[in-house]
Amino acid sequence: MKKILFLTDFSKVAQNAFVYALSVAEKTKAEIHILHITAIMEAKDEVEEMQVHAMANAYKNNLEKEEWGKFRAEAGKLEKIAKEYHQKDVPVEFHLENGPFLEVVLNYIDDNDISLLIMGTSGANTVDKKLFGSNTENLINNCSIPILAIPEKATFVNSNSLSVAVMLNDTEIPIIKRLFEKTAQYGYKINFVHIIKSIEETEMVKAKVDKWLVNFKENNLIIDVINKENIEIGLMEYAYNTNTQILSIIHRDLSFWQRIFKINHSKNLLQYSDIALLIYNNNTIYNN
Repeated sequence: MKKILFLTDFSKVAQNAFVYALSVAEKTKAEIHILHITAIMEAKDEVEEMQVHAMANAYKNNLEKEEWGKFRAEAGKLEKIAKEYHQKDVPVEFHLENGPFLEVVLNYIDDNDISLLIMGTSGANTVDKKLFGSNTENLINNCSIPILAIPEKATFVNSNSLSVAVMLNDTEIPIIKRLFEKTAQYGYKINFVHIIKSIEETEMVKAKVDKWLVNFKENNLIIDVINKENIEIGLMEYAYNTNTQILSIIHRDLSFWQRIFKINHSKNLLQYSDIALLIYNNNTIYNN
């Protein structure tokens, strides 16, 4: 069975994102692993344990008990949400981990064969501003699986429409083909869009599009080319015009002058849009 990792910080933003997680899990016949991460650090060995003051250990134990109490309450709320959306039969597991955020997330993904990471987002930060905000870029750059980020303004609508923003680079081709394979199983309609910043680029881009599409003859792929100086606005307008509920971005770690979908664009999209953002890391080979 496929596995989805859902990150929560007990907030309303996370609870809103959980509705999306339920829908994806129901469509793909997957189970959801709900994970909350605390910043509590464990001693690495006996020597380090001896150096920790007894009062610090007591504080750590009390904090762990408090977190477990919150987690049990959160479990009840999420189970209620599943019942309200008639998806209470989706398999769910609850996990509480402590340690450095990025390390915990990446280890959990590897150890549990996770296929997709889902999390709520608030503004330019992710679910928990204390733990997640400073790690957003590291997570996107290092995660070995796609990330589905749900802005706090998003309202869930059961839709099979997905739009993908492409740069027409050869490195995108394996991800696009994999995306076709996966979405075809679940009846998603995919739209593709490429943003140009001036009308003068039109003819040059048309030739580039024709060359790129040779790789997708069997998929009958069509790319809409949109002229918009502001990339975020162009993508949002396209998403609204095509009734897109999920916009996919293929993130790439390139030098500043080459990066169109740099992390700031992702953050702006998450901050101002009400559309879920599916982020692929262009530097990762996706096997799930």
